[in-house]
Amino acid sequence: MVTSRLSQRGRLRRLIPLFLLPLLFTAGCGPKPQLTVAPAFKPVTGIDSAYIVPFAAVLVPDSFNETVFNDFVDQLNRNRRQVGAKSFLILKEEVKDVDPAWLARQYYISGEIWSYVEDSGCCSTNIRVKARVYLHEPGQKEPSVEIFVPLEAFFDHDKSTLEREQDRLAHNLARELSQRLLAVMATAAPR
Repeated sequence: MVTSRLSQRGRLRRLIPLFLLPLLFTAGCGPKPQLTVAPAFKPVTGIDSAYIVPFAAVLVPDSFNETVFNDFVDQLNRNRRQVGAKSFLILKEEVKDVDPAWLARQYYISGEIWSYVEDSGCCSTNIRVKARVYLHEPGQKEPSVEIFVPLEAFFDHDKSTLEREQDRLAHNLARELSQRLLAVMATAAPR
């Protein structure tokens, strides 16, 4: 009787951190969005075109990556007047295949999506993802702006489906990335 009660306490002590983990994420202890801006960065105004390199994705479902990228491009084009750009165009070639002299004269945007994790239980699922977008200015070898955005979605299986929540998270990620990028392109970020 005494040993079984002690072993139950031991099991409870090991389980408590598992119960606290979701609370830490909802309490804001997870990673935060970050913005890094080079000291010489100047707001982008009156450009003809900015080019967007398709996002690199590591262990991310193809449909999720495609939704994020396509929605990101659409949102930039819908709001291009904020930065005085005529258009945001997708660079169809790999960066390594593009003439380096031409690319060095262009504004271009690249990005990556990684750390896509689905934690499913019997009744709910938590999806986490991290993404980063870079703005490259003409004549600069390194990106002038780096935007990091982690997002997550939690849902009950009775109220939604994995496909619906993946789609919602992809659109939210695209919106977050595009809004943050347009804001920094339009005005110099605080240092």
